[in-house]
Amino acid sequence: MQERVKTSPKVLAITVACIALALAALASTVLLGVENYYLVSVAIAVLTTVPFFATFESRKPQARDLVVLAVVIALAIVSRAAFFWFPDFKPIAAVIIIAGIAFGPQAGFMTGAMSMLLSNFLFGQGPWTPWQMLAFGLAGLVFGILSQKNLIPHKDYTKKQVLLLTVGGFFFTWCVIGPLLDVCALFLMANDYTVESVLAIFASGVPVNFTRAVATALLLFFATNPLLDKLERVKVKYGMGE
Repeated sequence: MQERVKTSPKVLAITVACIALALAALASTVLLGVENYYLVSVAIAVLTTVPFFATFESRKPQARDLVVLAVVIALAIVSRAAFFWFPDFKPIAAVIIIAGIAFGPQAGFMTGAMSMLLSNFLFGQGPWTPWQMLAFGLAGLVFGILSQKNLIPHKDYTKKQVLLLTVGGFFFTWCVIGPLLDVCALFLMANDYTVESVLAIFASGVPVNFTRAVATALLLFFATNPLLDKLERVKVKYGMGE
């Protein structure tokens, strides 16, 4: 079995820089106006590819690497589109988390950002798109780092480990992704930033975020080992690493 490729400090630095630039791009939607969201979305989409390709610094990039990642992104999009009849029940974060665990933080962030950008061609593009790209990209990034640092397994989860990952995915979705999207809603909906208006928007997002977190937890609980097993086989077969 091939040894997992470790991300160099240079690549991590590039990743941090790209996240900082993405945050700056999001800030520009507030300073320059929401009509610029298409430009911001494209900027973030480009930024997400930089750290991913930087991981190839010690080896030649292969088309199969991109194809596999494209399939994972497509799976994430399907997991969102499959529940179109249940607006808030979207387990897409679970697929992104698993992608980060399997392929590393850079590929995880790219999976999250690109899956939201592309799936919004079905659900509707808007000034919320860059915020979604960043929020869900962070899920792949954070869990990819945890796996890379061996703080969580990258395969063969025990029942206890699956349960812990499920709980972690639930709270990350509810307490990180949800509030980030609520900040977006705050900028788009509030005309006057008072304590009451801020609390009202965040309170209205609690049930939506909770439903999304439940969807994430359910897919993680039932699909973590099957998906990681398939992705690990692909990595070994094609010599892929983080």
